[in-house]
Amino acid sequence: MIVPVLLLIVLLLNVGAPQTEAYQVRKEISFNWIRDSRDVIRNQTAVLLRRDGYEADRLLVRTDDGYLLTVYRILPVKSRLGAVLLHHGIRQSSDMWMFLGPKRSLAYQLYEAGYDVWFSNSRASPESQGHERLDRDSDHYWDFSFHEIGTEDLSAVIDYILAATGRRTLHFVGYSEAASAVLALLSELPGYNEKLASLELIAPPAFMQYGQFAWIARMVQPLRALFPWSVYYSRDALPTQICTLFRNECCLLFGQMSDRGNGTRTERSPSGAYNPAGCFDLEDVSLKQLEHYRQIIASGRFQQFDYGYAVNLHRYKSKSPPDYCLWDVTARVALHYGNKDKTVDYRGVELLARRLPKAAELQKTLYKGFNHRDFYRNPKAQSTVYANVLKSIKRHTATEQ
Repeated sequence: MIVPVLLLIVLLLNVGAPQTEAYQVRKEISFNWIRDSRDVIRNQTAVLLRRDGYEADRLLVRTDDGYLLTVYRILPVKSRLGAVLLHHGIRQSSDMWMFLGPKRSLAYQLYEAGYDVWFSNSRASPESQGHERLDRDSDHYWDFSFHEIGTEDLSAVIDYILAATGRRTLHFVGYSEAASAVLALLSELPGYNEKLASLELIAPPAFMQYGQFAWIARMVQPLRALFPWSVYYSRDALPTQICTLFRNECCLLFGQMSDRGNGTRTERSPSGAYNPAGCFDLEDVSLKQLEHYRQIIASGRFQQFDYGYAVNLHRYKSKSPPDYCLWDVTARVALHYGNKDKTVDYRGVELLARRLPKAAELQKTLYKGFNHRDFYRNPKAQSTVYANVLKSIKRHTATEQ
């Protein structure tokens, strides 16, 4: 009872009439936390590739809604077996795939095995180039979740790679949020199933009600339903006020789930200047991304974004957001997950496997002792996870050809 009472006090003190009036005058929805204007390294992937002895092209891909994405390609020295696209998790960039260094990292193993290796960066990544019209610090820039990263970013990158290589299909490897995004893409635009030779999903977040964030996600849910969209999402409004009091809980939900500590920009950065401000540092993430995950954790459903009753009726012709049509995911899928992952609990991954079409080719591999970050940080991933991913891609390459 203590937590609900404290939350009620927060609401009474901080969401009063004067603030409500200000939000009404502004008439602007914010998905953007107040951001640090410090300089960031926007070519970290290229720096790490060069340091590890690989040369790469740094390319620009424009999405249909105007975002300018950075894509890397390790320069091929001979005819390649097939194209492989690797995409990062939330609050990360393509540099995560270099974390373990030469020989150990999955990207390098794929390249040495003869594949044409590409890396994509979402619109949230500090390595991408912003938007052709919107300022990166504007609220409208950050009006997206993993849904748009899938349907807009990944679709644009996939089409670009297939056009550049002249291939009909490519292999996709996605860690964490990348899996949510590509599942949204394949559900909403099923034609892209035919463009993917295989789908390797590592620690895929879809059904997350069993993980460590379930209790706080459900605690916030009644408050989300009580307030108008403009009040709940206005900068410094409800989420910020709650997190001021419940900092530890918000660190759990927004910090660890967001996986800021990818290590590549601190342990492997050439300058070593990048110093994240801890678990509540919300750089390079949209509030809408985090809220979408909070929503699916609380609901136990892999569904589209909940805009509230009125907007849902307008957008979806339904009072509640629809579930993603996982039965439309017909690509060959391999799921890689750990029994010690508290962010993406193994039970949720197994539920995802049951929701995918029975006719689709599906593989599941559970890695004992692996937590969420072990899939790119733990050297043991080289001989376990990456060996299985490479074996799966090789098998589907034979099928593709």
